[in-house]
Amino acid sequence: MSEERERAARYDPRLLGTLARALVLAAGAVVVLWVLFEIRRVLLLLFLALIVALVLNVPVTWLEGRGHSRELATGVIFAGLATVVGLLGWLVVPRLIGEVPQLINQLPQFLVGLANRAAAVFGNQSQLARQLSAVAQWLLELASQMWRYAGTLVASVILTIVLVAMSLFLVSNPRPLLRGYLRAMPPRLRRPAERAFARGSRMVVGWVTANLLLGAIKGVFTFVFLRWIGVGGVAVWTVLAVLSSLLPAVGFYLMAIPPSLLAAADDPVRGLWVLVFFWAMSEFLGDFVAPRLWEHTMRLHPVYLLFMVIATAATFGVVGVLVAIPLAGFLKTFFDEFYLLRWPEDPDVDEQIERILHRRI
Repeated sequence: MSEERERAARYDPRLLGTLARALVLAAGAVVVLWVLFEIRRVLLLLFLALIVALVLNVPVTWLEGRGHSRELATGVIFAGLATVVGLLGWLVVPRLIGEVPQLINQLPQFLVGLANRAAAVFGNQSQLARQLSAVAQWLLELASQMWRYAGTLVASVILTIVLVAMSLFLVSNPRPLLRGYLRAMPPRLRRPAERAFARGSRMVVGWVTANLLLGAIKGVFTFVFLRWIGVGGVAVWTVLAVLSSLLPAVGFYLMAIPPSLLAAADDPVRGLWVLVFFWAMSEFLGDFVAPRLWEHTMRLHPVYLLFMVIATAATFGVVGVLVAIPLAGFLKTFFDEFYLLRWPEDPDVDEQIERILHRRI
């Protein structure tokens, strides 16, 4: 009898069914994770569209609260943004088109002159001149072959159009998506999910507010320096400096390259000084001022924010930097609501922290 019982237990159909379901779930989880990994950049683009939508939702809901339809409010806000971008393009692009060819033609002469100056200080003039002349020739060849990057430019334009379209639909009709988000949660988790998303939205708005303050600081510095050094179009470059803070990673190039090129077209040394100024200002504000502003408006520690910037940049490149800080805010809110708040508050935590800091354990 004992052998029959062991045989029956060994071939219990319920146990086999449980194992089969576990294997199916494990395989399904692996497939889902693989798919998410393969489309990670698409998900990042979707999250970037969500960030844009959350920011634009503030003025749209303000207009909606004053009796306007949401569709009309969305159209007004997007039309205003398109007008600002078009105006900046109309002011900046023609000047660059007119000055950049002249700068490219002057570049070899400038580099050779720079070699002569360096040689006068460090010696070995002929070798330095040959090296910098070779660099100048390489730059000219690179400029003449920029058409090879037309495919990348077209892809960037297409992705930008897709981003704008997704943001437009997210802002104009968000309620079905929010309903689906809440219904995807178990009933007991819907309230934490609501709080987490609302807190994450406030953090995104706080991030934009901090960046606008940072942009105002950049604008003041840019205006004062460019007026002092004598670069034309100061008002345009000041506006670009303000807006550059809303575009991490690529904002520096938007802010620094156009005025540096135009200044270098008149005087290469002046153009170099302009570029050095923008680099120094970006490093100082980005490494010391910006984390403090983010901490104040988002209530997140600067070390955590800088870690997220480095981690997303290493994983996703430039696009990762664009979403690093908002992603840090959302991860923190969801971690708080779904994990930390499930545990009771420890009244002795401050005392424990002091013991750790002063090594009193």
